[in-house]
Amino acid sequence: MRIHLKLIAIITLALPLSLPVGAQEVVQQVGMNGSVNYTQRIITAAGIGMPGGQGGRAGILTAAKYDALRNLLGVINGINVTSETTVENQMMANDVIKTRVEGIAKHYRMVGEERYYSDGSIEVTIEMSLDGPFMEVMLPERMGGGHALASAVDGYAYSGLIIDAAGLGARPALAPRILNEKGEEVYGSSYVSRDWAIKYGMVGYEKDLNTALENDRVASDPLIAKGIKTVGPNRADIIISNADAEKLHSLRENLSFLEKCRVIVIVD
Repeated sequence: MRIHLKLIAIITLALPLSLPVGAQEVVQQVGMNGSVNYTQRIITAAGIGMPGGQGGRAGILTAAKYDALRNLLGVINGINVTSETTVENQMMANDVIKTRVEGIAKHYRMVGEERYYSDGSIEVTIEMSLDGPFMEVMLPERMGGGHALASAVDGYAYSGLIIDAAGLGARPALAPRILNEKGEEVYGSSYVSRDWAIKYGMVGYEKDLNTALENDRVASDPLIAKGIKTVGPNRADIIISNADAEKLHSLRENLSFLEKCRVIVIVD
């Protein structure tokens, strides 16, 4: 009976991801207990407390919260930081990062009301933001300082950048890079203000071009560049044509919107 109820709880958590609105959002399901919504920039996890311990209903609720926190940390571990590393890699390599991430996760928010089941178990859902303190820990300490790669005479001032990576198997990351065909970085941590990246993330992720065009992040007149292929084991870095890269870097005004992270990537 308890196993059956846990399955119901898991299915209930997954239901919003199958709704029409959710289908237009970039959501990475991690295991059976959590997900990362890269469009809303929220990490979510569920946990269940079972009867039989001490403390009655309050004890069961506490156990559910501990279970949810454990699952939340599991979801966080699987997040790509770059096209080469994950949060788990960073935490294993640096105890300070591990301690800080675990501390941030403990300040989670409760989502909705707890659910009570007939066998006495209790389920809760918690969430935390990708942005703010978490991004502050995961982003490089030194960012910005990049220089324009082109100096076209007839440059055009865009309001933002949309990378159409549909069909390439591109995956979200906290600090992806956009490269030209020569492998030169045309957008990444060297072109970003760290303060802006902490507040809003380095890129936004959407499912289709129309939704991206309606997103205030890229304003009214973005450059739309078609991705050619992804690179890196996590497939988060995207190559665009040299021609699009030159359009992007043709005016210093365009470097200004890059600094403010006005970039959206369309993924499958």
